[in-house]
Amino acid sequence: MKGTARRYIARCAWLLLGMAGWIPFGLAAPEELASAGATQRAGQVWELTLSNYLQRVVEANETLQARWLEARAAWRRARAEYGAFEPELFASVQRQINERQNTAEQQRSTLSGFFSERNNIYQGGLEGLLPSGARVRLGYTLRDLKNNLQSQPLFLSRGLTNGEFLTFVGVNVTQPLLKNAGPAATLAALRIAALESDIAFHEYRRQLMVTLATAEAAYWNLYLAQEQVRFFEESLATAEKILHDNRQRWEAGRGSQLDVLEAEAGVALRRARLMEALQKRDEEAARVLSLCSLSVAEAPGRVCAVDAPPQRVPEPNPLELWQAAWQWNPDYQIQRFKVLQEANRIGYNRNQRLPELNLVGSYGFNGLGESPGDSWAAIETANFPSWSVGVELRLPVAGGWKARHNLAAARLQYQAAELALQEIERQIGNSLHTALQKLRTAQSSIEGYEKLVQFNRTLLDSALARLEAGKLDSRKVLEIEADLFDSRNRLVEAQIQLQRAWLEVQLVSGQLLRQRELERDRETLAAEVRHWLREPGPAYAPIPDSASGAPAPAGRETPEQRRAREALSRELFPGPEAP
Repeated sequence: MKGTARRYIARCAWLLLGMAGWIPFGLAAPEELASAGATQRAGQVWELTLSNYLQRVVEANETLQARWLEARAAWRRARAEYGAFEPELFASVQRQINERQNTAEQQRSTLSGFFSERNNIYQGGLEGLLPSGARVRLGYTLRDLKNNLQSQPLFLSRGLTNGEFLTFVGVNVTQPLLKNAGPAATLAALRIAALESDIAFHEYRRQLMVTLATAEAAYWNLYLAQEQVRFFEESLATAEKILHDNRQRWEAGRGSQLDVLEAEAGVALRRARLMEALQKRDEEAARVLSLCSLSVAEAPGRVCAVDAPPQRVPEPNPLELWQAAWQWNPDYQIQRFKVLQEANRIGYNRNQRLPELNLVGSYGFNGLGESPGDSWAAIETANFPSWSVGVELRLPVAGGWKARHNLAAARLQYQAAELALQEIERQIGNSLHTALQKLRTAQSSIEGYEKLVQFNRTLLDSALARLEAGKLDSRKVLEIEADLFDSRNRLVEAQIQLQRAWLEVQLVSGQLLRQRELERDRETLAAEVRHWLREPGPAYAPIPDSASGAPAPAGRETPEQRRAREALSRELFPGPEAP
Protein backbone atom coordinates (compact mmCIF):
# COMPACT_ATOMS: atom_id res chain seq x y z
CA MET A 1 0.00 0.00 0.00
CA LYS A 2 2.79 2.37 0.89
CA GLY A 3 4.62 1.56 -2.35
CA THR A 4 1.49 2.29 -4.41
CA ALA A 5 1.00 5.62 -2.66
CA ARG A 6 4.63 6.51 -3.21
CA ARG A 7 4.40 5.71 -6.91
CA TYR A 8 1.18 7.72 -7.22
CA ILE A 9 2.73 10.75 -5.51
CA ALA A 10 5.83 10.53 -7.73
CA ARG A 11 3.72 10.41 -10.88
CA CYS A 12 1.62 13.37 -9.79
CA ALA A 13 4.77 15.36 -9.00
CA TRP A 14 6.30 14.72 -12.43
CA LEU A 15 2.98 15.52 -14.13
CA LEU A 16 2.65 18.85 -12.31
CA LEU A 17 6.25 19.79 -13.08
CA GLY A 18 5.77 18.93 -16.74
CA MET A 19 2.55 20.98 -16.93
CA ALA A 20 4.34 23.95 -15.36
CA GLY A 21 6.97 23.84 -18.10
CA TRP A 22 9.81 22.90 -15.74
CA ILE A 23 10.49 19.58 -17.49
CA PRO A 24 10.56 19.94 -21.30
CA PHE A 25 8.96 16.97 -23.09
CA GLY A 26 8.28 15.23 -19.81
CA LEU A 27 11.59 13.33 -19.41
CA ALA A 28 14.15 16.06 -20.02
CA ALA A 29 14.66 16.73 -16.33
CA PRO A 30 15.10 13.03 -15.40
CA GLU A 31 17.67 12.69 -18.18
CA GLU A 32 19.60 15.69 -16.95
CA LEU A 33 19.42 14.59 -13.34
CA ALA A 34 20.43 11.05 -14.25
CA SER A 35 23.37 12.27 -16.32
CA ALA A 36 24.52 14.60 -13.53
CA GLY A 37 24.08 11.86 -10.97
CA ALA A 38 26.04 9.39 -13.07
CA THR A 39 28.88 11.88 -13.39
CA GLN A 40 28.96 12.55 -9.65
CA ARG A 41 28.83 8.83 -8.85
CA ALA A 42 31.70 8.20 -11.21
CA GLY A 43 33.85 10.49 -9.05
CA GLN A 44 35.69 11.93 -12.03
CA VAL A 45 37.68 15.14 -11.70
CA TRP A 46 38.00 17.69 -14.50
CA GLU A 47 41.32 19.43 -13.97
CA LEU A 48 40.97 22.89 -15.43
CA THR A 49 43.85 25.32 -15.89
CA LEU A 50 43.26 29.05 -15.83
CA SER A 51 44.35 29.63 -19.44
CA ASN A 52 42.13 26.85 -20.80
CA TYR A 53 39.22 28.08 -18.74
CA LEU A 54 39.52 31.67 -19.98
CA GLN A 55 39.76 30.44 -23.57
CA ARG A 56 36.57 28.44 -23.08
CA VAL A 57 34.83 31.50 -21.65
CA VAL A 58 35.84 33.60 -24.66
CA GLU A 59 34.62 30.98 -27.12
CA ALA A 60 31.41 29.86 -25.44
CA ASN A 61 29.97 32.67 -23.31
CA GLU A 62 26.60 33.69 -24.80
CA THR A 63 26.84 37.26 -23.50
CA LEU A 64 30.11 37.77 -25.37
CA GLN A 65 28.62 36.24 -28.51
CA ALA A 66 25.71 38.66 -28.34
CA ARG A 67 28.07 41.60 -27.81
CA TRP A 68 30.29 40.74 -30.75
CA LEU A 69 27.23 40.33 -32.99
CA GLU A 70 26.06 43.78 -31.87
CA ALA A 71 29.49 45.21 -32.65
CA ARG A 72 29.40 43.61 -36.09
CA ALA A 73 25.87 44.94 -36.66
CA ALA A 74 27.04 48.46 -35.79
CA TRP A 75 29.86 48.10 -38.31
CA ARG A 76 27.31 47.04 -40.93
CA ARG A 77 25.18 50.08 -40.15
CA ALA A 78 28.21 52.31 -40.60
CA ARG A 79 28.94 50.69 -43.95
CA ALA A 80 25.30 51.19 -44.92
CA GLU A 81 25.72 54.97 -44.63
CA TYR A 82 28.01 54.88 -47.66
CA GLY A 83 24.88 54.01 -49.61
CA ALA A 84 23.91 57.69 -49.52
CA PHE A 85 26.49 58.25 -52.29
CA GLU A 86 25.48 55.22 -54.33
CA PRO A 87 24.10 56.24 -57.75
CA GLU A 88 20.54 55.21 -58.41
CA LEU A 89 19.16 54.04 -61.70
CA PHE A 90 15.72 55.46 -62.40
CA ALA A 91 13.20 54.79 -65.16
CA SER A 92 9.62 55.84 -65.79
CA VAL A 93 6.89 55.47 -68.41
CA GLN A 94 4.01 57.93 -68.65
CA ARG A 95 0.91 58.05 -70.87
CA GLN A 96 -0.65 61.49 -71.48
CA ILE A 97 -4.11 62.09 -72.94
CA ASN A 98 -5.32 65.65 -73.37
CA GLU A 99 -8.52 66.98 -74.99
CA ARG A 100 -9.31 70.72 -74.94
CA GLN A 101 -10.80 73.52 -76.96
CA ASN A 102 -8.61 76.11 -78.62
CA THR A 103 -8.91 79.79 -78.00
CA ALA A 104 -9.69 82.18 -80.86
CA GLU A 105 -6.02 82.95 -81.26
CA GLN A 106 -5.17 79.25 -81.33
CA GLN A 107 -7.95 78.57 -83.84
CA ARG A 108 -6.55 81.16 -86.26
CA SER A 109 -3.00 79.73 -85.99
CA THR A 110 -3.91 76.03 -86.04
CA LEU A 111 -7.06 76.18 -88.17
CA SER A 112 -8.72 73.87 -85.67
CA GLY A 113 -11.26 74.43 -82.92
CA PHE A 114 -9.87 71.82 -80.55
CA PHE A 115 -6.59 70.21 -79.55
CA SER A 116 -6.18 66.47 -79.02
CA GLU A 117 -2.97 64.70 -78.09
CA ARG A 118 -1.88 61.20 -77.14
CA ASN A 119 1.72 61.20 -75.83
CA ASN A 120 4.02 58.52 -74.42
CA ILE A 121 6.92 59.78 -72.28
CA TYR A 122 9.91 57.53 -71.43
CA GLN A 123 12.58 58.60 -68.96
CA GLY A 124 15.70 56.93 -67.56
CA GLY A 125 19.13 57.70 -66.21
CA LEU A 126 21.35 57.91 -63.15
CA GLU A 127 21.01 60.11 -60.08
CA GLY A 128 23.39 60.51 -57.17
CA LEU A 129 24.71 62.64 -54.32
CA LEU A 130 28.23 64.07 -54.16
CA PRO A 131 30.18 64.79 -50.93
CA SER A 132 29.82 68.49 -51.69
CA GLY A 133 26.06 68.13 -51.31
CA ALA A 134 25.34 68.42 -55.01
CA ARG A 135 22.65 66.25 -56.56
CA VAL A 136 23.53 65.23 -60.09
CA ARG A 137 21.04 63.74 -62.54
CA LEU A 138 22.17 62.34 -65.87
CA GLY A 139 19.08 61.45 -67.85
CA TYR A 140 17.52 60.53 -71.18
CA THR A 141 13.97 61.57 -72.11
CA LEU A 142 12.03 60.33 -75.15
CA ARG A 143 8.64 61.86 -75.95
CA ASP A 144 6.39 60.08 -78.43
CA LEU A 145 4.09 62.92 -79.52
CA LYS A 146 0.85 62.38 -81.42
CA ASN A 147 -1.76 65.13 -81.88
CA ASN A 148 -4.21 66.53 -84.40
CA LEU A 149 -1.89 69.38 -85.40
CA GLN A 150 0.79 67.22 -86.97
CA SER A 151 0.79 67.37 -90.80
CA GLN A 152 -0.20 64.24 -92.75
CA PRO A 153 1.58 63.98 -96.13
CA LEU A 154 -0.41 62.27 -98.82
CA PHE A 155 2.23 59.79 -99.93
CA LEU A 156 4.71 59.60 -97.00
CA SER A 157 3.99 57.74 -93.79
CA ARG A 158 5.12 59.22 -90.50
CA GLY A 159 5.62 55.77 -88.93
CA LEU A 160 3.50 53.59 -86.72
CA THR A 161 2.93 56.38 -84.19
CA ASN A 162 1.75 58.79 -86.85
CA GLY A 163 3.55 61.52 -84.86
CA GLU A 164 6.96 62.87 -83.79
CA PHE A 165 9.73 61.79 -81.42
CA LEU A 166 11.38 64.41 -79.22
CA THR A 167 14.57 63.43 -77.36
CA PHE A 168 16.58 65.18 -74.66
CA VAL A 169 19.88 63.98 -73.17
CA GLY A 170 21.58 66.04 -70.51
CA VAL A 171 22.66 66.57 -66.94
CA ASN A 172 20.93 68.48 -64.15
CA VAL A 173 22.87 69.71 -61.11
CA THR A 174 21.55 71.17 -57.86
CA GLN A 175 24.41 72.40 -55.68
CA PRO A 176 23.58 73.78 -52.21
CA LEU A 177 25.60 76.88 -51.41
CA LEU A 178 24.67 77.39 -47.75
CA LYS A 179 22.36 74.86 -46.10
CA ASN A 180 23.26 71.19 -46.81
CA ALA A 181 26.50 72.28 -48.49
CA GLY A 182 29.83 70.65 -47.81
CA PRO A 183 30.99 67.56 -45.90
CA ALA A 184 29.68 68.90 -42.57
CA ALA A 185 26.16 68.15 -43.78
CA THR A 186 26.58 65.29 -46.25
CA LEU A 187 29.07 63.26 -44.19
CA ALA A 188 27.50 63.88 -40.76
CA ALA A 189 25.41 60.69 -40.74
CA LEU A 190 28.36 58.65 -42.01
CA ARG A 191 30.73 60.02 -39.37
CA ILE A 192 28.22 59.49 -36.55
CA ALA A 193 27.57 55.91 -37.69
CA ALA A 194 31.31 55.22 -37.88
CA LEU A 195 31.75 56.55 -34.34
CA GLU A 196 28.81 54.41 -33.24
CA SER A 197 30.62 51.41 -34.69
CA ASP A 198 33.71 52.34 -32.67
CA ILE A 199 31.56 52.63 -29.55
CA ALA A 200 30.03 49.20 -30.14
CA PHE A 201 33.48 47.68 -30.63
CA HIS A 202 34.74 49.11 -27.33
CA GLU A 203 31.54 48.01 -25.61
CA TYR A 204 32.39 44.51 -26.76
CA ARG A 205 35.91 44.97 -25.38
CA ARG A 206 34.47 46.18 -22.09
CA GLN A 207 32.12 43.20 -21.87
CA LEU A 208 34.98 40.87 -22.74
CA MET A 209 37.18 42.38 -20.03
CA VAL A 210 34.43 42.28 -17.40
CA THR A 211 33.52 38.70 -18.29
CA LEU A 212 37.13 37.55 -18.17
CA ALA A 213 37.73 39.34 -14.87
CA THR A 214 34.57 37.76 -13.44
CA ALA A 215 35.61 34.35 -14.75
CA GLU A 216 39.12 34.62 -13.33
CA ALA A 217 37.75 35.79 -9.98
CA ALA A 218 35.37 32.81 -10.00
CA TYR A 219 38.31 30.53 -10.74
CA TRP A 220 40.24 31.87 -7.76
CA ASN A 221 37.13 31.61 -5.58
CA LEU A 222 36.91 27.94 -6.56
CA TYR A 223 40.57 27.52 -5.65
CA LEU A 224 39.90 29.16 -2.27
CA ALA A 225 36.94 26.84 -1.65
CA GLN A 226 39.09 23.83 -2.56
CA GLU A 227 41.81 24.92 -0.16
CA GLN A 228 39.28 25.42 2.61
CA VAL A 229 37.97 21.90 2.03
CA ARG A 230 41.53 20.59 2.24
CA PHE A 231 42.17 22.54 5.44
CA PHE A 232 38.99 21.20 7.03
CA GLU A 233 39.85 17.64 6.01
CA GLU A 234 43.30 17.95 7.60
CA SER A 235 41.79 19.60 10.68
CA LEU A 236 39.20 16.83 10.94
CA ALA A 237 41.91 14.18 10.65
CA THR A 238 43.88 15.83 13.46
CA ALA A 239 40.79 16.06 15.66
CA GLU A 240 39.90 12.40 15.00
CA LYS A 241 43.42 11.35 15.94
CA ILE A 242 43.16 13.29 19.20
CA LEU A 243 39.77 11.66 19.87
CA HIS A 244 41.22 8.20 19.26
CA ASP A 245 44.14 8.87 21.62
CA ASN A 246 41.84 10.27 24.33
CA ARG A 247 39.61 7.20 24.15
CA GLN A 248 42.61 4.89 24.49
CA ARG A 249 43.91 6.84 27.51
CA TRP A 250 40.46 6.85 29.11
CA GLU A 251 40.10 3.10 28.60
CA ALA A 252 43.58 2.62 30.10
CA GLY A 253 42.63 4.75 33.10
CA ARG A 254 45.10 7.54 32.31
CA GLY A 255 42.54 10.08 31.07
CA SER A 256 39.13 11.51 31.87
CA GLN A 257 35.82 11.20 30.08
CA LEU A 258 35.73 15.00 29.78
CA ASP A 259 38.73 14.88 27.45
CA VAL A 260 36.86 12.39 25.26
CA LEU A 261 33.76 14.58 25.17
CA GLU A 262 35.83 17.64 24.27
CA ALA A 263 37.50 15.73 21.44
CA GLU A 264 34.13 14.45 20.18
CA ALA A 265 32.76 18.01 20.16
CA GLY A 266 35.81 19.16 18.20
CA VAL A 267 35.32 16.37 15.63
CA ALA A 268 31.60 17.15 15.26
CA LEU A 269 32.30 20.86 14.77
CA ARG A 270 34.94 20.25 12.13
CA ARG A 271 32.78 17.71 10.31
CA ALA A 272 29.89 20.18 10.13
CA ARG A 273 32.15 22.95 8.86
CA LEU A 274 33.62 20.54 6.31
CA MET A 275 30.14 19.88 4.91
CA GLU A 276 29.58 23.63 4.61
CA ALA A 277 32.91 23.99 2.80
CA LEU A 278 31.97 21.18 0.39
CA GLN A 279 28.69 22.93 -0.37
CA LYS A 280 30.50 26.20 -1.02
CA ARG A 281 32.97 24.41 -3.31
CA ASP A 282 30.09 22.96 -5.34
CA GLU A 283 28.50 26.41 -5.63
CA GLU A 284 31.75 27.96 -6.87
CA ALA A 285 32.23 25.09 -9.34
CA ALA A 286 28.73 25.65 -10.72
CA ARG A 287 29.51 29.35 -11.18
CA VAL A 288 32.71 28.49 -13.04
CA LEU A 289 30.74 26.20 -15.36
CA SER A 290 28.03 28.81 -15.94
CA LEU A 291 30.53 31.38 -17.19
CA CYS A 292 31.69 29.00 -19.93
CA SER A 293 28.09 28.02 -20.78
CA LEU A 294 28.21 24.52 -19.33
CA SER A 295 25.80 22.86 -16.95
CA VAL A 296 26.77 20.45 -14.21
CA ALA A 297 25.28 17.61 -16.27
CA GLU A 298 27.42 18.52 -19.30
CA ALA A 299 30.71 18.74 -17.40
CA PRO A 300 32.99 15.69 -17.78
CA GLY A 301 33.50 15.61 -14.01
CA ARG A 302 33.85 17.69 -10.89
CA VAL A 303 35.67 20.89 -11.76
CA CYS A 304 39.03 21.29 -10.07
CA ALA A 305 41.14 24.46 -10.29
CA VAL A 306 44.70 23.19 -10.64
CA ASP A 307 46.55 26.52 -10.97
CA ALA A 308 47.63 28.17 -7.74
CA PRO A 309 47.70 31.97 -7.45
CA PRO A 310 51.19 33.46 -7.70
CA GLN A 311 52.64 34.68 -4.42
CA ARG A 312 53.94 37.92 -5.93
CA VAL A 313 52.89 40.24 -8.74
CA PRO A 314 55.09 42.83 -10.47
CA GLU A 315 55.00 46.31 -9.00
CA PRO A 316 53.27 48.48 -11.65
CA ASN A 317 54.39 51.96 -12.60
CA PRO A 318 51.56 54.45 -11.87
CA LEU A 319 52.54 56.71 -14.79
CA GLU A 320 52.49 53.81 -17.23
CA LEU A 321 49.12 52.72 -15.88
CA TRP A 322 47.69 56.19 -16.48
CA GLN A 323 49.01 56.28 -20.03
CA ALA A 324 47.66 52.80 -20.71
CA ALA A 325 44.25 53.74 -19.31
CA TRP A 326 43.91 56.71 -21.70
CA GLN A 327 44.67 54.39 -24.60
CA TRP A 328 43.03 51.09 -23.65
CA ASN A 329 40.33 51.72 -21.06
CA PRO A 330 37.05 51.00 -22.91
CA ASP A 331 34.92 53.35 -20.81
CA TYR A 332 37.22 56.26 -21.59
CA GLN A 333 37.31 55.40 -25.30
CA ILE A 334 33.52 55.04 -25.46
CA GLN A 335 32.95 58.44 -23.87
CA ARG A 336 35.61 60.04 -26.07
CA PHE A 337 33.80 58.78 -29.18
CA LYS A 338 30.51 60.08 -27.78
CA VAL A 339 32.08 63.53 -27.46
CA LEU A 340 33.13 63.33 -31.11
CA GLN A 341 29.59 62.31 -32.05
CA GLU A 342 28.15 65.36 -30.33
CA ALA A 343 30.72 67.57 -32.04
CA ASN A 344 29.57 66.24 -35.42
CA ARG A 345 25.95 66.88 -34.48
CA ILE A 346 26.83 70.47 -33.60
CA GLY A 347 28.45 70.92 -37.00
CA TYR A 348 25.43 69.48 -38.79
CA ASN A 349 22.88 71.54 -36.85
CA ARG A 350 24.95 74.69 -37.31
CA ASN A 351 24.79 74.08 -41.06
CA GLN A 352 21.01 73.60 -40.87
CA ARG A 353 20.66 77.10 -39.41
CA LEU A 354 21.78 78.64 -42.71
CA PRO A 355 19.28 79.71 -45.39
CA GLU A 356 18.75 77.29 -48.24
CA LEU A 357 20.44 78.72 -51.31
CA ASN A 358 20.90 76.34 -54.24
CA LEU A 359 22.68 76.77 -57.54
CA VAL A 360 20.62 75.00 -60.21
CA GLY A 361 21.91 74.26 -63.68
CA SER A 362 21.31 71.95 -66.60
CA TYR A 363 22.96 71.24 -69.92
CA GLY A 364 21.95 68.90 -72.73
CA PHE A 365 20.98 68.39 -76.35
CA ASN A 366 17.63 68.12 -78.11
CA GLY A 367 16.66 65.94 -81.02
CA LEU A 368 13.54 65.62 -83.20
CA GLY A 369 12.62 62.98 -85.75
CA GLU A 370 9.95 60.76 -87.15
CA SER A 371 11.43 57.76 -85.29
CA PRO A 372 13.53 57.27 -82.15
CA GLY A 373 16.58 56.62 -84.30
CA ASP A 374 16.15 59.83 -86.27
CA SER A 375 15.68 61.75 -83.03
CA TRP A 376 18.90 60.30 -81.58
CA ALA A 377 20.79 61.07 -84.78
CA ALA A 378 19.81 64.71 -84.38
CA ILE A 379 21.30 64.69 -80.87
CA GLU A 380 24.57 63.29 -82.16
CA THR A 381 24.96 66.32 -84.40
CA ALA A 382 24.94 68.55 -81.25
CA ASN A 383 23.28 71.32 -83.23
CA PHE A 384 20.51 71.96 -80.72
CA PRO A 385 22.02 72.47 -77.25
CA SER A 386 19.97 73.46 -74.24
CA TRP A 387 21.25 74.91 -70.98
CA SER A 388 20.03 76.85 -68.00
CA VAL A 389 21.48 78.24 -64.78
CA GLY A 390 19.90 79.90 -61.79
CA VAL A 391 19.60 80.09 -58.02
CA GLU A 392 16.88 79.07 -55.59
CA LEU A 393 16.39 80.64 -52.17
CA ARG A 394 14.24 79.39 -49.30
CA LEU A 395 13.96 81.21 -45.97
CA PRO A 396 11.90 80.13 -42.95
CA VAL A 397 9.56 82.96 -42.05
CA ALA A 398 9.95 82.37 -38.29
CA GLY A 399 13.74 82.45 -38.36
CA GLY A 400 14.32 78.69 -38.36
CA TRP A 401 12.57 77.63 -35.17
CA LYS A 402 13.38 73.93 -35.47
CA ALA A 403 16.99 74.39 -36.54
CA ARG A 404 17.66 76.93 -33.77
CA HIS A 405 16.44 74.65 -31.01
CA ASN A 406 18.17 71.61 -32.47
CA LEU A 407 21.46 73.51 -32.44
CA ALA A 408 20.94 74.58 -28.82
CA ALA A 409 20.14 70.99 -27.84
CA ALA A 410 23.24 69.70 -29.63
CA ARG A 411 25.45 72.17 -27.76
CA LEU A 412 23.96 71.10 -24.43
CA GLN A 413 24.53 67.45 -25.27
CA TYR A 414 28.13 68.22 -26.15
CA GLN A 415 28.66 69.92 -22.80
CA ALA A 416 27.10 66.93 -21.03
CA ALA A 417 29.39 64.54 -22.91
CA GLU A 418 32.43 66.64 -21.98
CA LEU A 419 31.46 66.59 -18.31
CA ALA A 420 30.94 62.83 -18.44
CA LEU A 421 34.40 62.43 -19.99
CA GLN A 422 35.97 64.48 -17.21
CA GLU A 423 34.12 62.40 -14.62
CA ILE A 424 35.45 59.18 -16.18
CA GLU A 425 38.98 60.59 -16.08
CA ARG A 426 38.65 61.26 -12.35
CA GLN A 427 37.11 57.85 -11.74
CA ILE A 428 39.96 56.14 -13.57
CA GLY A 429 42.53 58.03 -11.52
CA ASN A 430 40.80 57.25 -8.22
CA SER A 431 40.23 53.62 -9.17
CA LEU A 432 43.88 53.17 -10.09
CA HIS A 433 44.97 54.71 -6.79
CA THR A 434 42.60 52.46 -4.82
CA ALA A 435 43.61 49.34 -6.74
CA LEU A 436 47.31 50.03 -6.16
CA GLN A 437 46.65 50.48 -2.44
CA LYS A 438 44.78 47.15 -2.37
CA LEU A 439 47.69 45.55 -4.18
CA ARG A 440 50.25 46.77 -1.65
CA THR A 441 48.02 45.85 1.30
CA ALA A 442 47.47 42.32 0.03
CA GLN A 443 51.19 41.92 -0.60
CA SER A 444 52.00 42.94 2.96
CA SER A 445 49.25 40.70 4.37
CA ILE A 446 50.68 37.67 2.59
CA GLU A 447 54.09 38.21 4.15
CA GLY A 448 52.58 38.51 7.64
CA TYR A 449 50.31 35.48 7.31
CA GLU A 450 53.14 33.33 5.98
CA LYS A 451 55.07 33.95 9.20
CA LEU A 452 51.94 33.31 11.27
CA VAL A 453 51.27 29.98 9.54
CA GLN A 454 54.85 28.89 10.07
CA PHE A 455 54.66 29.78 13.78
CA ASN A 456 51.31 28.01 14.34
CA ARG A 457 52.50 24.91 12.50
CA THR A 458 55.60 24.69 14.70
CA LEU A 459 53.46 25.30 17.77
CA LEU A 460 51.02 22.53 16.78
CA ASP A 461 53.83 20.02 16.24
CA SER A 462 55.17 20.84 19.70
CA ALA A 463 51.70 20.60 21.25
CA LEU A 464 51.04 17.19 19.69
CA ALA A 465 54.35 15.91 21.06
CA ARG A 466 53.51 17.22 24.54
CA LEU A 467 50.04 15.65 24.25
CA GLU A 468 51.62 12.27 23.55
CA ALA A 469 53.80 12.71 26.62
CA GLY A 470 50.75 13.65 28.72
CA LYS A 471 52.04 17.14 29.50
CA LEU A 472 49.22 19.01 27.70
CA ASP A 473 45.46 18.53 27.59
CA SER A 474 43.56 17.98 24.32
CA ARG A 475 41.58 21.24 24.62
CA LYS A 476 44.73 23.31 24.27
CA VAL A 477 45.84 21.23 21.28
CA LEU A 478 42.49 21.73 19.55
CA GLU A 479 42.73 25.47 20.15
CA ILE A 480 46.22 25.57 18.65
CA GLU A 481 45.01 23.54 15.66
CA ALA A 482 42.10 25.96 15.19
CA ASP A 483 44.57 28.87 15.21
CA LEU A 484 46.62 27.10 12.54
CA PHE A 485 43.52 26.55 10.41
CA ASP A 486 42.52 30.20 10.75
CA SER A 487 45.99 31.45 9.79
CA ARG A 488 46.17 29.13 6.76
CA ASN A 489 42.73 30.22 5.66
CA ARG A 490 43.67 33.89 6.02
CA LEU A 491 46.84 33.32 4.02
CA VAL A 492 44.92 31.83 1.09
CA GLU A 493 42.32 34.61 1.31
CA ALA A 494 45.13 37.18 1.17
CA GLN A 495 46.55 35.46 -1.92
CA ILE A 496 43.15 35.54 -3.59
CA GLN A 497 42.72 39.18 -2.57
CA LEU A 498 46.06 39.93 -4.21
CA GLN A 499 44.80 38.42 -7.47
CA ARG A 500 41.57 40.40 -7.24
CA ALA A 501 43.51 43.62 -6.72
CA TRP A 502 45.77 42.78 -9.67
CA LEU A 503 42.68 42.08 -11.79
CA GLU A 504 41.25 45.45 -10.79
CA VAL A 505 44.48 47.21 -11.78
CA GLN A 506 44.48 45.53 -15.18
CA LEU A 507 40.76 46.15 -15.66
CA VAL A 508 40.97 49.88 -14.91
CA SER A 509 44.11 50.38 -16.98
CA GLY A 510 42.56 48.43 -19.88
CA GLN A 511 45.49 46.00 -20.08
CA LEU A 512 43.65 42.85 -19.01
CA LEU A 513 43.23 41.56 -22.57
CA ARG A 514 46.78 42.42 -23.60
CA GLN A 515 48.25 40.68 -20.55
CA ARG A 516 46.38 37.49 -21.49
CA GLU A 517 46.97 37.84 -25.25
CA LEU A 518 43.23 38.07 -25.90
CA GLU A 519 43.12 41.59 -27.37
CA ARG A 520 41.15 41.53 -30.61
CA ASP A 521 40.99 43.90 -33.53
CA ARG A 522 38.11 44.42 -35.92
CA GLU A 523 39.40 41.94 -38.51
CA THR A 524 39.62 39.16 -35.93
CA LEU A 525 36.16 40.04 -34.66
CA ALA A 526 34.71 39.92 -38.18
CA ALA A 527 36.35 36.55 -38.88
CA GLU A 528 34.97 35.10 -35.64
CA VAL A 529 31.48 36.36 -36.45
CA ARG A 530 31.61 34.79 -39.93
CA HIS A 531 32.83 31.52 -38.41
CA TRP A 532 30.13 31.62 -35.76
CA LEU A 533 27.39 32.32 -38.31
CA ARG A 534 28.55 29.46 -40.54
CA GLU A 535 28.64 27.04 -37.62
CA PRO A 536 25.82 27.81 -35.17
CA GLY A 537 26.24 26.74 -31.59
CA PRO A 538 29.31 26.73 -29.33
CA ALA A 539 32.59 27.56 -31.02
CA TYR A 540 34.26 24.63 -29.26
CA ALA A 541 33.55 20.91 -29.27
CA PRO A 542 32.37 19.70 -25.85
CA ILE A 543 34.79 17.43 -24.06
CA PRO A 544 33.25 13.95 -24.09
CA ASP A 545 32.92 11.97 -20.90
CA SER A 546 35.62 9.31 -20.78
CA ALA A 547 32.97 6.74 -19.93
CA SER A 548 30.63 7.64 -22.76
CA GLY A 549 33.05 8.33 -25.63
CA ALA A 550 32.03 10.76 -28.35
CA PRO A 551 29.01 12.97 -27.68
CA ALA A 552 25.72 11.95 -29.23
CA PRO A 553 24.40 13.90 -32.24
CA ALA A 554 21.93 16.67 -31.58
CA GLY A 555 18.51 15.31 -30.72
CA ARG A 556 19.81 11.84 -29.79
CA GLU A 557 20.93 10.30 -26.53
CA THR A 558 23.93 8.14 -25.84
CA PRO A 559 23.46 4.56 -24.58
CA GLU A 560 24.68 5.68 -21.16
CA GLN A 561 22.11 8.47 -21.05
CA ARG A 562 19.36 6.07 -22.12
CA ARG A 563 20.33 3.53 -19.46
CA ALA A 564 20.46 6.27 -16.82
CA ARG A 565 17.01 7.53 -17.87
CA GLU A 566 15.58 4.01 -17.78
CA ALA A 567 17.11 3.41 -14.35
CA LEU A 568 15.59 6.64 -13.07
CA SER A 569 12.21 5.72 -14.55
CA ARG A 570 12.32 2.31 -12.88
CA GLU A 571 13.23 4.00 -9.63
CA LEU A 572 10.30 6.41 -9.90
CA PHE A 573 7.77 3.98 -11.40
CA PRO A 574 8.63 0.45 -10.18
CA GLY A 575 6.52 -2.56 -10.98
CA PRO A 576 4.52 -3.60 -14.05
CA GLU A 577 2.90 -0.16 -14.30
CA ALA A 578 6.23 1.50 -15.19
CA PRO A 579 6.02 3.32 -18.52
